[in-house]
Amino acid sequence: MTKYFFSIILFLMTATFTLQAQDQPPVNQEDYIYEGSSTKFAVMVPDVLHFKAGVETAERMHLKENGYKFEMVIIGELSKAIVEDESLKPYLDRAIEAGMNFTVCEYALDLLGVDKSKIDKRVKIIPNGWLRIYELQDKGYNTIRS
Repeated sequence: MTKYFFSIILFLMTATFTLQAQDQPPVNQEDYIYEGSSTKFAVMVPDVLHFKAGVETAERMHLKENGYKFEMVIIGELSKAIVEDESLKPYLDRAIEAGMNFTVCEYALDLLGVDKSKIDKRVKIIPNGWLRIYELQDKGYNTIRS
């Protein structure tokens, strides 16, 4: 009898929590506003998932309207994907339209055997992604690596 009582209590608690969670409105990401004082940002990105998230973040920050600078330093597997995966081109277009700048690590391109002539002309090839992020830090950019 005690087993059934605790099972019923557990079920009711779970059902109540689930119903309460469903009553909450979805989070509107566009309501998020950057409240810091920095105007220069850089992120070093090695993969497609973080590339897409970076693009969406740049769009939501309204870079041009707010006078922000934002550079994405592409390293690793993303260096190859940005050339070979056509589904990423619309993201690149959106980000550049939003005001984001892109650089790609030449070391990664060489390591992965990427034909540099196929790199989008709007993406600047730099010798080393790690060194670029350090340079941006020295220039006052807030930097992160995803």
